[in-house]
Amino acid sequence: MRIIKVSELQVGMRFSKPLLLDRDNIFINALVPISENDITRLSKFGFAEVMTLGEIVTEEPKESPVFAGGANEDPATAALRNSFHILQKNKDEFVRLYKDSFEAVQTLYRKVAEDKVIELNQIRSIAEQITDHVRANPNFSFMLLNYSLDGYYLYNQVVKATFYSLLIAMSMDYSRPKMVDLAMAGLLSDVGMSKIPGYISEKTATLNEEEYKVVKKHPLFGYQILTKNYKVKNNIALVALQHHENFDGTGYPQKMKKNEIEEASCIYSIADTFSALVSNRPWRRKFQPYEALKTMISVVMNRFDLNLLRMFLNKIAMYPVGSYVELSDGSIAQVLEANFSKMLRPGLIIVKEAGGEITKKERFVNLLNDNTVYISKSIDGNLIGQITK
Repeated sequence: MRIIKVSELQVGMRFSKPLLLDRDNIFINALVPISENDITRLSKFGFAEVMTLGEIVTEEPKESPVFAGGANEDPATAALRNSFHILQKNKDEFVRLYKDSFEAVQTLYRKVAEDKVIELNQIRSIAEQITDHVRANPNFSFMLLNYSLDGYYLYNQVVKATFYSLLIAMSMDYSRPKMVDLAMAGLLSDVGMSKIPGYISEKTATLNEEEYKVVKKHPLFGYQILTKNYKVKNNIALVALQHHENFDGTGYPQKMKKNEIEEASCIYSIADTFSALVSNRPWRRKFQPYEALKTMISVVMNRFDLNLLRMFLNKIAMYPVGSYVELSDGSIAQVLEANFSKMLRPGLIIVKEAGGEITKKERFVNLLNDNTVYISKSIDGNLIGQITK
């Protein structure tokens, strides 16, 4: 990440990647020229530095995106507006990547179930694409949290948990190759489920004790398949073996604990648990993201490496990007950006007004700067018809 002093910015300067107020909040989109007004606003609101993953671009732009918003819009609101437009602009790319990931996992797992020859090049390619998408779009959960495809629950679970695991990897400053390995490990993590009989793995009711014993064998099956049949690197295959181990020693299949469990497995376990909690299952309704995180940091926190869990919480926030909330004035909003200094006061886009009517004109609220309203509760986006999509 490149740090740039505001005093060094010049009118007309452009960067190949977005200019950020911090690691998660975009101020100016990639290739958008900096205006004198932009520099003035940064100074006025006390920003001494900005940052970017890009480089200064010297060639003339073919065209510059224009975002709605007044010239006097404060930097925080401007950043929210820009973030929203970037997310919308990248929506098609996300949907394409999610579908490709789902189909790649589905194809590979089915071939394993049928003892067919498989090629891992496609999974490696998908892992690279997911890594690059997460690195370039830190607010990807805006799309991910409310998106899934029809089909076997497991494939959605694997893809989503892989995305979320990379959030922690970013917090730990993982290199791109190391993130790609983690993504590949996530996509392959439940391959052992392919060897569990369908009447058990696809059962729509709670498993009985004997059925659960069978399911608990899938980590061993997965590890054996990956290492013996396909010669996958051990650091990748270990996630398949260990992702149901718990930090307190209560997991399976080997009841490992603490430092006996590989770091990548600890990371994926947190992502896998969150993804499972916020997804509907045949025997229970999904948790709202806020409730899922509360459960993870209270009821079941001993299962996780607390340092990694804290990193995940700091990255995703108590009201994760993409989740829906009701405000104290009765309006409904979708979380657009987290404010990590005050996690209960994120940046929002209003989707329903206090009177119940759908918001027709884009309206953004940064609760960090607006003390007139507060979040009263987390709500299910499905109940309001996913009206932002």
